[in-house]
Amino acid sequence: MKCPNCNKGWIAEILWGYPEDVESIKEELEKKEIVLGGCLVTENDPTWECNDCNHRWGYADHNDENKTDSFDYDKGFNIEEVYDQ
Repeated sequence: MKCPNCNKGWIAEILWGYPEDVESIKEELEKKEIVLGGCLVTENDPTWECNDCNHRWGYADHNDENKTDSFDYDKGFNIEEVYDQ
């Protein structure tokens, strides 16, 4: 894969949300195979980032309406799930 902006091939996948265990992805972070996108997840988050020009593009999986997750955006957090009670 190459960056659509600069045509270089040093690309990282963007990890959105708060990582549960940073130690498990530490090596990928250091190699810039993964970059952290941030904790605020939106409906328009990109999937890829160019390590050369920092251009971001793509369509992150969590943007897909057909994907289900444990967060109900209408009701908010399930506090028992958040704190594993």
